[in-house]
Amino acid sequence: MGSSGKLHNSLMEILVVVGMDQHTGLVPDNLPVQSSERLPGSLPLFTTAFEPQVLAACAHEVANFPNSSSIFDSMASFATSTWSSTIPPSPARGVSSSIPPSGKGVKTRRSQSLRRLTPTGKHSVALPVGSDVISALPPLCLPGNAYVYKDRPKDHVHYLVLTDISGAHSYATVYTFYRKFLASQVRGKSEYTIRAVPLNDAGEEGTKICFVPLCCCMVSRAPYFFTMRDCLTCLVQQLHKDVRTMEMVVAEFSSNLALVPYPPPGQLAISFQLNKFLVTVPPPADPDRRVLDMPLHYPFLSFSLDAILTLVACILTEQRIVFLASDYALLTIVMESLLTYVQPFVWHNVYVPVLSNSMVDLVEAPGVFMMGCHVSHREKIIKVPGIVVADIQSGEVLMADCHMDNSELPCFPRAAADFFKEKCGTMKFQYDFSSLHAPTPTSVEEARRHRDAWQQELSRDIQTAFLQTMVRLFRDVKEYVSTVNHRRYLNKDKFLAAQEDGDQPFFREVCQSHMFKKFLQDRMDQKRDYYSIMEETIQWQGEEKDQVPENKLIRRRKISANSPGQKNRRSGVVNFGLEVNGPTCTFQLPTFTQAHRKTDKTTPAHFYESCIQKLTNYLENCEPSLRAPYLYLRGMLYAAEDSSLTALEDFHNLCSVDVKLFPAEHVQGIINSLSEVERSQLEQKGLYKGGPMERKTMLGKLRRMSTKIDRGQGLIIALDFDQLPQRDVDLHEFSKHIRLLDIAVDSEVIERLFQSLTLEDTNYLDPDTFSIFYDCWKETELDNGRVACQLPEDCLTREEGVLKVSRLMRCDLGTGRLILTHKRLLFRTGDRTEEVVRIRDIENLEKFQHNTVLTSADALKIYSKVDGRTPFSAILKEERNQWFMLVLELWCGRNIAEGTKDSQVVHQAAQNVLLINAVVLSGDYEECAHFEGVEKAAENLCYFTKRRKEGKDNLPEETTQTTVRATTGAHPSCGVPWGRVRSKCTMPAPGSVTSSSSRPTTECAVCWLWVQNRSGLVHLTRPSTSSTSRHTPQTNSSWTMWTWSRT
Repeated sequence: MGSSGKLHNSLMEILVVVGMDQHTGLVPDNLPVQSSERLPGSLPLFTTAFEPQVLAACAHEVANFPNSSSIFDSMASFATSTWSSTIPPSPARGVSSSIPPSGKGVKTRRSQSLRRLTPTGKHSVALPVGSDVISALPPLCLPGNAYVYKDRPKDHVHYLVLTDISGAHSYATVYTFYRKFLASQVRGKSEYTIRAVPLNDAGEEGTKICFVPLCCCMVSRAPYFFTMRDCLTCLVQQLHKDVRTMEMVVAEFSSNLALVPYPPPGQLAISFQLNKFLVTVPPPADPDRRVLDMPLHYPFLSFSLDAILTLVACILTEQRIVFLASDYALLTIVMESLLTYVQPFVWHNVYVPVLSNSMVDLVEAPGVFMMGCHVSHREKIIKVPGIVVADIQSGEVLMADCHMDNSELPCFPRAAADFFKEKCGTMKFQYDFSSLHAPTPTSVEEARRHRDAWQQELSRDIQTAFLQTMVRLFRDVKEYVSTVNHRRYLNKDKFLAAQEDGDQPFFREVCQSHMFKKFLQDRMDQKRDYYSIMEETIQWQGEEKDQVPENKLIRRRKISANSPGQKNRRSGVVNFGLEVNGPTCTFQLPTFTQAHRKTDKTTPAHFYESCIQKLTNYLENCEPSLRAPYLYLRGMLYAAEDSSLTALEDFHNLCSVDVKLFPAEHVQGIINSLSEVERSQLEQKGLYKGGPMERKTMLGKLRRMSTKIDRGQGLIIALDFDQLPQRDVDLHEFSKHIRLLDIAVDSEVIERLFQSLTLEDTNYLDPDTFSIFYDCWKETELDNGRVACQLPEDCLTREEGVLKVSRLMRCDLGTGRLILTHKRLLFRTGDRTEEVVRIRDIENLEKFQHNTVLTSADALKIYSKVDGRTPFSAILKEERNQWFMLVLELWCGRNIAEGTKDSQVVHQAAQNVLLINAVVLSGDYEECAHFEGVEKAAENLCYFTKRRKEGKDNLPEETTQTTVRATTGAHPSCGVPWGRVRSKCTMPAPGSVTSSSSRPTTECAVCWLWVQNRSGLVHLTRPSTSSTSRHTPQTNSSWTMWTWSRT
């Protein structure tokens, strides 16, 4: 049995451990010290914020420990409990990929972070998320900065939502606990070395006892916040009890959870045993809705009903909203609850539920967003104009900088608000009130079961109340849709006129929102979902005419006898897409053991086999309602086991049972990865022809389909470590390796790279520097490729590629990321991409300091030559200097390319940008030779910036004027009018040997030649004369020649 692939619907995407330990030490974060009021009389050790590090990153069959000598390359090494001897311990590396601002004193040791997150070994496995996402986690795991404590704090949990460049969300739960260390200050420095000790250790002379935070962050593609909390609780308990190292425990835990699938929508839940604790993974109630894994009543405990409706109105009208809380755990849960309330509307704008202290300035960005931060920033937040502030602590909802006047807040429609309040009147949001009549549970399991049942029922009631309210707000929108020339559109004027006068401002703003456009499209397409079912149900139940305003009466549509709502009404149950009793069946996974990791069984395929066998047995005699989820799960397990054709067989059978569960995107990926033999076998299977599986994928076009690469996976080119230099190399050997690795081929470029990596201090480069540089090069290459694949297909032209992507930042266009390509600078926010400027249209670049009421940060301003374009400002903070250097090099290359009419210069400049970025990344490691001079090393690679600054590619003024006169009017010497440039070619130096086949040709008879040599001089001559021989350049030089013809 071969090794299995990644499970597509795995509960855990990746597990990241963040904090400080004996390998990283305690390195100050250069942030302001904590308030002395909080820690009166404390030592510097307890008032200094330290830099949190990524200590582990574990996913399917890969576990990386960048700061430890214990590094797993694959589960094969973990199976035998041996350590990889080919990968050395990782050195220190900075979290930020940037050049530090100049003039800030002597460079000190940089922070440690991930290295080799994109492994390049022969048996390497890629992590499922980019290294940029992982390196951004430390400040989010410890948003209030990383401090150590004299007394042990309580463990706590908070939740995150991560957004990638494509706008897709991942969900994370962070469990923070504290370990006991002995700290010793490094002589003459503000750093500390620490050593882990048992809780009963009293310490020793010259050391201080401290408790250091450690965060376990579990990431999933589905919002299973509370399920992940249960899993992490089991992990932390095991870390406290297990005598093995943290690396061993985390690696085993992550490898187990990577095997757990989450269930498809429907009635089937999945459970598994974790350290004798039963964890249940609930299914989504409906294919069009997210899974509900958290209580929805928390906003009702903090805000009044009027405040909740105001927040819902703010979301529907797409306001700029900032939530404040004293507990970070409340931010994400409250915001996720509110986004669940407004379904079927989906928020597509900037969404950052937790802002760390260093990210709070993002609230000053323009554009629409939802963000959350600590309540300690309230006094600064309320000074930012145009922001809706929702204080979870006090229950207030107010408009910032409005002097207590909240009249600018959107007002929820009165009739719908009254209906919602009436529905909420019977709900009990306190568990103690609702359980006063119940007897005392006799066991912990029974008590938990009762509370879970109460939460599920209350959450369903809240969802139903909000869904009914949404239907009453927007159920008549279809009545104002018209079709003109086969195109449908909404008559907004008539729709608004039909609303109450006081409600029209609300509906006017909603109609302009991005969310409403998607909602309207679904309604015009007559999408069959939980909203349409609820709409039909309300119409069937009817309303008293005197309860509905005359202008709100709509045509009642008959419900067909075969509609889901009608069927359920006959049985006395109304189905709104919300299950009444939750899951009716639970599929329990086999117990996790190490049996499937024996030396002769090194993959999780045997665990999948056990699950498949169990599902096969259930399918033989299961209820009809459970057949679809069983087929779905078995198909996913077959696909993870690399049994592609068998998996497609199950997915085909799934279509005939419940086509809504069909995973079209995943099936298309399986088809794209089939071999030619498997494709032939698939084509021969007649059962796919004409069926829904053929329509939903591309099986009908299989013969014309070329093999595609799954856009989201990226490629890893395996490279044996013996191909990298194992000893010091000189320039000659360095050139051979660089060409072999396809990094560069030009001798001058390679020589400049060698000088940058060695800082011209020696004629040899050590193997560690070379290895780290290559790791950074491959990491950048894969990250850029992943970003390019995640962008919409029409976003980049065929000649464009991604060169650099910024971290989350704010600019004039809002909050998002900058993307540098060969031709343009783009801005990506949510699911939208905007062009900032074309590189050729840049007029100037300027570095400046951006000062606001919240912060002062390094920023970059870009001026455009296009008329009417205002300068573009981006607050890039510590990335500013690097972005200035990269954009400037590409801009100078573009200018030189246009001046010399040589398009290859643009590609050379783009290659310089990639090399500069890799040199800067590798310069963050202490073991690199250029660690102390990374800025000098990067500047040495800015070849075109130097040429432009020195004016080497500028034409002499006399030549420029003569060229302009010749191309726009009469020739200066003979008065003959001339046409436009007809051709351009590069001529060898006169006197050099050339073959007849290499001689340049032109489109027509040429009268004059304008010849430019490398010095910039241009000479006018007839092709038949030998006048150029007087200005013959040196051998190996080239002449750039333009030709004109008579008009």
